[in-house]
Amino acid sequence: MRQLPALWFVLSVACALCKVQVARLEFAPPGVVPVSWYSWGPEPRAFYEHVRIPGSWWLIVESDAYENGVGENLGTADVDRLRTAFRYPRTYAQVHGADLKGDAGFCPDCDVPYCAQHWRGIGSLGAQCPRGHAR
Repeated sequence: MRQLPALWFVLSVACALCKVQVARLEFAPPGVVPVSWYSWGPEPRAFYEHVRIPGSWWLIVESDAYENGVGENLGTADVDRLRTAFRYPRTYAQVHGADLKGDAGFCPDCDVPYCAQHWRGIGSLGAQCPRGHAR
């Protein structure tokens, strides 16, 4: 059987402890609307149609540390960088290379992601993972 290439791809990162989604990245190639397009109302669709650049990829990010609303245009090099960063097995070093705010919840010492509930805030010093590592 021949495998057909996917039009879209969605990357999800789950908390190592409770499995809640920490980050979600949705990509749509040039000329294709995002998967989530079908759940949007008229205003987000109008915004998308106004700012989408023909020939570019579209990226939607939802995470504990960053969201970009209905998305943004992205070049092929950036798409390749993000795909590489989120390949299995995912590690902090790889994900950190994606340059996403919050590193998709990954702890640099544990090498696994945690959700906002499991990162404990320690005031102006940042946060600590469940094992006490600083973020």
